[in-house]
Amino acid sequence: MKDTDLTIELGDTKLNIRVAVLIKTKNGYVFEKNPEGFYFVIGGRVKINESSEQAAKREVFEEVGINLEKVKMRAVIENFFSVGSDKYFHEICFVYLAEELHELNLGSNFKEFNDMEIDDVDLRPEIMKEIIRGDDNELIHVIYKNNR
Repeated sequence: MKDTDLTIELGDTKLNIRVAVLIKTKNGYVFEKNPEGFYFVIGGRVKINESSEQAAKREVFEEVGINLEKVKMRAVIENFFSVGSDKYFHEICFVYLAEELHELNLGSNFKEFNDMEIDDVDLRPEIMKEIIRGDDNELIHVIYKNNR
């Protein structure tokens, strides 16, 4: 049970508790490329009895092998969306910022984009661009609904 993701199926809807980590480097921000061609922020599901901060650090280590000492919460996103015509999601995502100024050895499915390039990137969810452009000292709360 300890390693169980915080995911609950309720009828036709799945509730996910997630984290996303904006890794800021000297070259920009690190994103992962989806096989469909769009980019997304590194992250994943929080596990039972794990804080969102612990999950953020664990996910970054699992994805890119970096042990983060410090992360800063930047946003909470309540995301309501569907996949296809019969699969609905309600996600609560805690977004953290991690500043890693040294060179990263990234796999081929990861890419760094600077502030100027981010506007032209197919980044999902799109709201991440606003979070990146926002004040690092401001905590943002976003409710994002894709109507059924």
